[in-house]
Amino acid sequence: MAKKIVTLYIEDTSIRLLVTSGRKIKKWVDVPLQPGLVKNAVILREAEVATKIMQILKAQKVKDNKVVVGISGLHCLSRPIILPQLPRDMLDEAVRREAKRLLPVPLEQLYLSWGPISSPEGKTQVFLVAIPTKSADALFKMLHQAGLKTQLMDMKPLLLARVVRDKTAIIVDVQPTEFDIVIMAEGIPQPIRTVSLPGESLVWQEKLPLIREELVRTIKFFDSNNPEKPLLSSVSVFVSGALADEPDLCQALSDDLGHPVFILPSPLPVPEGLDPNRYMVNIGLVLKELAWESRPVPLVTNLNILPIPYRPKPISLPRVIAPPAMAIAVGLLAFMVMIIQNASANVAQIHGQLDTTTQLIQQKLQQAQDLKNKIAELEKKIANAETSGKNFIAAVDSIESQKTSLNVNLDTAVKKVPAGVNLTVISQSKGTLTIKGRALSEKEVLSYLESLDASNRFSEITITSLSKVEDAMDFTLSLKSGG
Repeated sequence: MAKKIVTLYIEDTSIRLLVTSGRKIKKWVDVPLQPGLVKNAVILREAEVATKIMQILKAQKVKDNKVVVGISGLHCLSRPIILPQLPRDMLDEAVRREAKRLLPVPLEQLYLSWGPISSPEGKTQVFLVAIPTKSADALFKMLHQAGLKTQLMDMKPLLLARVVRDKTAIIVDVQPTEFDIVIMAEGIPQPIRTVSLPGESLVWQEKLPLIREELVRTIKFFDSNNPEKPLLSSVSVFVSGALADEPDLCQALSDDLGHPVFILPSPLPVPEGLDPNRYMVNIGLVLKELAWESRPVPLVTNLNILPIPYRPKPISLPRVIAPPAMAIAVGLLAFMVMIIQNASANVAQIHGQLDTTTQLIQQKLQQAQDLKNKIAELEKKIANAETSGKNFIAAVDSIESQKTSLNVNLDTAVKKVPAGVNLTVISQSKGTLTIKGRALSEKEVLSYLESLDASNRFSEITITSLSKVEDAMDFTLSLKSGG
């Protein structure tokens, strides 16, 4: 049986619901919202929006309370980031440190999600998405009031990127209050821009120059950051939303940019009466939920950006086991009652067997003595085990202390990197930190050594290798922890 998927996308001016059975679209509705309920992608009046959604679900006869949700890219931040090659257990902390350094908003105001993507040799690359806690908290408060649960969430630009089949492409989606620009390069969306429009009443003669200017700026930004692989004129521009209904404007945009412009096609069969350009975010959510395997390019957008505090709680094993265990306990209790009743009925017979029982008691006393001796041996083993346990706890405490020292050493090694020095590998073994990198010259390497020495974190700093490669210097350092 095909999987039923209920998708929901809320913007400032409307709520869009699309329901599918597998890849077949069954229901869709686009309901306008009164001004002031949602503004700049933040739900301001949760109760009224929740009531509106419940009315929509009832009218469409949708009984499922599980939905997949799309959010606007406005105020969200996303980018690929490159780190030195690190062990998996250190990666989460390294990503948070790099996010704190790169993002213009304090991490306390953001929910972070990230996932690994293809990386250069000797490096680790991840795709990072940060969404404001304010807008996310308002959204999930509203969903809770509407009686809805979600296990998956993604933002609009990444969902549009999922719909495009080209490995490298430009995407432009225009809505009444905002527009999105996404550049897909080798299957990775970079950069992503969501821009607010000055007002809903703007005519196309006013909106199109704003869109064109931002699009040209975004393409130039990409080319300047990727001089070895700039966007060729053959790269297609795919448009959706309101702009897809204006073929003359699309042609004018193509003439201005020098890129072919196409309407973004729906990867799902479109039933009669449905305008897919209005529902591309919902269609992207369907593809994400189905994990569309026929897509021919690497897809970084498999990342689920649903904040951890709002993810479904894992099933508790004790709660699963409790009912059967209670039933077993009741059964055992009834069995014991029956035994007691039978024992009372046989008291007279037991008196007649008293002599035999006395002999058995003597045998049991001897067995008890034997057991007592064995217990003494076990108590000795327990004492030895307790001693081993204390030794183990001491070892764990030592490991925790080494871990703290390693984190501080790693932080010092990264923060002291001067301009002109790039680290490629950081590893640690038995209290020694090994750093490999490349510098412009010996001068930068010596500057790095002086900074490390001044930190007083390392008792011994050794250059284990230093070699000239082309116009740079490859180096390896060995740092012994001093604290």
